Amino acid sequence: MPSAFDGIDRKLERVDENIRNLDNEISLFFQESKYPVLPDVNDKLIFEAIQYHRDRGVPLRFSVLVGEIIHHLRSCLDHIVWEFSSEDYRREHFSRIEFPVCTNEPVDKNAITRYEGEIKGIADGAVRDLIRDLQPYKAPDPVESPILIIHKMDVFDKHRELILVAGNVTLSVPSELADRVAAYDNEDPGNMPIDLVMELRAHKASLQISFRNFGRRKIEPVVTGLAQLSNYIRRVAANFEALA
Repeated sequence: MPSAFDGIDRKLERVDENIRNLDNEISLFFQESKYPVLPDVNDKLIFEAIQYHRDRGVPLRFSVLVGEIIHHLRSCLDHIVWEFSSEDYRREHFSRIEFPVCTNEPVDKNAITRYEGEIKGIADGAVRDLIRDLQPYKAPDPVESPILIIHKMDVFDKHRELILVAGNVTLSVPSELADRVAAYDNEDPGNMPIDLVMELRAHKASLQISFRNFGRRKIEPVVTGLAQLSNYIRRVAANFEALA
């Protein structure tokens, strides 16, 4: 009989397929625009091109595709807990079984009851330890935990139908350079100093659709961010499968 890990493998294959399709659609979105690439000669045209893309509406389809990808990733975690839960617990408490996500260590009675209720059917101590070690509160920065990012996006998608995808355009450049660009955009749009413009050119900046929030990052290219999350869940699933 197929295990939950077979289903997880299929889900992750579908996730990667959806990410590639989304990447192609985003590329086409820019190719069909007035400025398919950023100008690299006239500084003024660079600003005009960036503003043009920021003023364009991001197709809702992109948000829908992102939501589907995030939901597959979140459900992979839930399938892991289901796989290790006992048959009796599955039968009697199937609706309670899911991968817990805690930003703070569960210490009070209600938090412990909720946490234990989700994994109570798991008898294997090594599996329980791994679930605990993967909790966001165990991470150096809980907000940057990939599991928390996935969980928050999935909750948002359930209640508001669409994952929030930024309508502004980011640049695929090193993070420190992107931060400097963002600072000028916020404080004095359209007056980027020439040395910063030249640095952008040196890195061959390109246009991207981005998340407004991704952990602590205010801007994260959608395709890059989703690929990071997919790779993370693949590693997590492999670690659990080794315990099966």
